[in-house]
Amino acid sequence: MKYPKVIVYIILFCGAFALNISCGSDDNQAEEKITSVEEGRRLQIENLYDAQIEPFQVSHIALTETLMEAARAFRELPTETSLVNLKNSWSQAFLFWEQGEIYNIGIVRNSFVHSQIHEWPVNVEVIEANIAGETSIDEAYIASLGASSKGYGAMEYLLFHASETEILSEMSSEENAESRLDYLVSLSESLNSNAMSLRELWTATETSFKTRLESGVNGSQNLSVNAVIAELETIKLRKLEQIINNPNSPEMGLEAFYSETSREAILVNLETLKEIYTGNFEAEGFGMEDYLVEVLGRPDLNDLILAKFDEALTLFKETQSSLRILAKDNPDAIVELRDAVTEIIALLKNDYSSAASIVVTFNDNDGD
Repeated sequence: MKYPKVIVYIILFCGAFALNISCGSDDNQAEEKITSVEEGRRLQIENLYDAQIEPFQVSHIALTETLMEAARAFRELPTETSLVNLKNSWSQAFLFWEQGEIYNIGIVRNSFVHSQIHEWPVNVEVIEANIAGETSIDEAYIASLGASSKGYGAMEYLLFHASETEILSEMSSEENAESRLDYLVSLSESLNSNAMSLRELWTATETSFKTRLESGVNGSQNLSVNAVIAELETIKLRKLEQIINNPNSPEMGLEAFYSETSREAILVNLETLKEIYTGNFEAEGFGMEDYLVEVLGRPDLNDLILAKFDEALTLFKETQSSLRILAKDNPDAIVELRDAVTEIIALLKNDYSSAASIVVTFNDNDGD
């Protein structure tokens, strides 16, 4: 049958229109495709290890090597310049360590290597007794000590507990000056050794960490989310509430008390925690945020969590005084900082964990 030209054109137009609708429908279906639970876990854990945990180990080792070299140079020639260089090296390595503080999980946690690297408050009386003792001080001696007598905290005490003039005097002309220098250098050597041990532990567990995609307490996703919650609880309970509850004795609980970098340390903690949540470290990656949105379809909850992270980060960035000064002059400001962290905890510990079927193993017993 022969159709008039106008009918032919209509038929061709309708066919093309129908084809376009069909293609558009396929595109929409592709866009709406939801990432599976197992794939989401795999992407999240692989990105966490490859983009953060492994690079962190390499950089931390390098910084402890620089710290060790600065300590040895100071022992060789204790001057104001070499002391300033050593203090700067300590600050850089310590604040960088605050990025990795969170990854104390699994086989790493069971090794106790984190406590060998940093624990607070330090036991000043024991440190001074060690220096005044008869035992030769070297790295092996430091390894035999308890966590409260070594690591970044002990080194901070030796470098920052008095004025630079007094520190120089203690380590050059006063009684036990040589032992004090040996203690300082041996602490730096111990930090370097423990940083290398930590990397070895993570390298040994890489395959297991990346392949434990099951739900429950032994799954790597569950461990990682719990690590985020535990770090936030540490900030709240140990780094802030200890000061709120003991305003007249901040040295008893304030991390980085002597160097007055407590606020900066918490800021690094929070920035790292947000990066873990978003998965965006040096570049954009798959994180807890992507799992929540792409796997669980909860962009609403994601927006709330991001907003609370940003609010807390802004508060800490805008706080100009050290926490040591705030504890004395404006304790209400520390309460405000604590409350901002608590709001993030509530969303992750309750809403996020419920949505993602995370078994929360951290319990602060305060009902949050």
